[in-house]
Amino acid sequence: MANKALTIYISGDVIRIAEMQKNNNKTVVLSNAAEITTPAGAFNDGYIVDVTAIAEAIRTAIFGRGFTAKEVIFTISSKKIASKEVDINYFKNTKRLGQVLQANSGEYFPMSGSGDYLFAYSILEDYMSEDGRKYRVSAVAAPMDLVRGYYEIAEELKVNVKSIDYFGNSVIQLLALQMQEGRTDLVLQIEKDATYVNVMRGHVLVLQRSVNYGKTAVINALMDVKKISEKDAKTLLSNESLLDQHVTADEYAQTVSYLVNGIGRAVEYHRTKNPGELLQGIKIFGEGSAIAGIEKILQRELGAPVEHFETLAGVSIKGQAALTAEEVLRYLPNIGAIIDPMNLNIGAGQKQTLIESSDLIKYLKYAFAVAFVGSAVFTGISWYQHKKVVDENTRLQAEIDKIKDIEAIKEAYEAAEREYNLVKVFEDSTHDDNEYILQFIDDLEALLPTGSRVKMINFESGDVEFELESGWHNTVKNEVADTLLKIGGLDYVSGFYIPSIEDDWRYVIVIGYDEETGEPIYLTDHYEAEDEEGEGEEEEDAADLIGAEDLEGLEDIRYPDEPEKLVEYEVGMILPDGITAIEVVRQRQVVYTAHCHIGLRGAAMLSIEEIINEEMENGGAPEAAEESNTEGGEE
Repeated sequence: MANKALTIYISGDVIRIAEMQKNNNKTVVLSNAAEITTPAGAFNDGYIVDVTAIAEAIRTAIFGRGFTAKEVIFTISSKKIASKEVDINYFKNTKRLGQVLQANSGEYFPMSGSGDYLFAYSILEDYMSEDGRKYRVSAVAAPMDLVRGYYEIAEELKVNVKSIDYFGNSVIQLLALQMQEGRTDLVLQIEKDATYVNVMRGHVLVLQRSVNYGKTAVINALMDVKKISEKDAKTLLSNESLLDQHVTADEYAQTVSYLVNGIGRAVEYHRTKNPGELLQGIKIFGEGSAIAGIEKILQRELGAPVEHFETLAGVSIKGQAALTAEEVLRYLPNIGAIIDPMNLNIGAGQKQTLIESSDLIKYLKYAFAVAFVGSAVFTGISWYQHKKVVDENTRLQAEIDKIKDIEAIKEAYEAAEREYNLVKVFEDSTHDDNEYILQFIDDLEALLPTGSRVKMINFESGDVEFELESGWHNTVKNEVADTLLKIGGLDYVSGFYIPSIEDDWRYVIVIGYDEETGEPIYLTDHYEAEDEEGEGEEEEDAADLIGAEDLEGLEDIRYPDEPEKLVEYEVGMILPDGITAIEVVRQRQVVYTAHCHIGLRGAAMLSIEEIINEEMENGGAPEAAEESNTEGGEE
């Protein structure tokens, strides 16, 4: 049976420690567990700020509780850790795959080539494409100084670091054991300050995203909507019966809108990348999964049944780990880390050997003996080596004398290069990144899908702010999302990000369906205009036609700015004579605010000041020093 290991996950609120062992690829045993509050100010976004305080907290949590493992696996999470999915040609030898990924890591993460980052990867799947067999790989780059902090904790605890795993990989490894082949599911881990969105196709991860909203955001939103205290908000969100009594449907939708919309955007991205692949189920767990009413609204908005994880397949609870099923789920990053960690280790792959003092004495004795014999041999041949070195030195000096002129050529070249750089800086300063405006507008016009429009656009020295508005849709589909991805990928666009997304909803009336296409025919103001021409005709009550009693609270409806406006439903409205409503459809419109830079910002270029300073150091300094020496001599 494999040796036990501690698995430790540190967050801004809590530290969780588990003692685990892996029996095989499908079964892990959790034999002990503990958690403790993270010391204030000791941890910041993955970085260990106070090693002593963190180590002391862990020691306090496990002391006297039967923990015996001498090796530790840390699971780390931080916004400073970059992750990327990479498709690469198949290699039969996975060692060769690692070498290729390591060699190309600078392409995936430009900063990783500086030597200040650690690079690791895990294989998500191998598949057949049009170009042949390939691997889909999850690659990660973590700052060296961030990882080093966990080694310092291990040193304080007097345990050996077995591995350093990335949070996303830990979650994937355990989720893979829970899923069924032949179906695609959305798995949501709703925690206190964030939600982790995972789309699983059987045992394979298809998409992984994080949303910066969790249980805390929902509590704060309800406090704001109802103007109540934090304590009251927590009480309402923990009891569905109380929630239904005191919070209306509109108030609840507003309360969870940031969380649900963030999840919805990740799902939209998945649908864009994998058209036709429907979600067959939604599984939720984590601290925020207990929010009252969350299952119903997720099922309504995302269109798939929702269920909680009740147990974890492949995980056995034994020994002193007296945890409930709900408590076990909190240790998911700990449990997943022991299955197949990424190994973000310092010096990964290099064997390290500790030499005891008794062994050192033996090694020194042997070394002295070898040195004595070697010195005798060296004495016998040293005269020959000396003569050989002198002859070689004479030959090299003669070669140097032949090419002395090259130094003058080198100095002339460097002077010309400095002059060129200086002129280049002045020439570049005459250009402005706004020169790319026309190209950006042309590309935007070409990429913009039918039915969407640019609401606003501003340019200033290459910095662009613009708003894209999607057309109205009957579902959560949003064609603008793919457009934004393409805009961000243009070769002259950098720093692309989306600071805000706004949703708008409306209810429109379907009065029939096209016989050829099957597309719905909506009630427009064209029909109202025709009805006004025929005076004295009896009008029908829309409330009787479409069951308006089920759609109360929709009075605040606006008309879109369109050539032929769709009539939006209002409670108690009267339909034109001869028009019968078949159904009322809910439609959605999304407005994205985006920022980016167009042009060459960030290109490697020396400033005028840097060029002048270099000129003074390399070109002007010798002359200045020479003049100074002359003046000193005259004095």
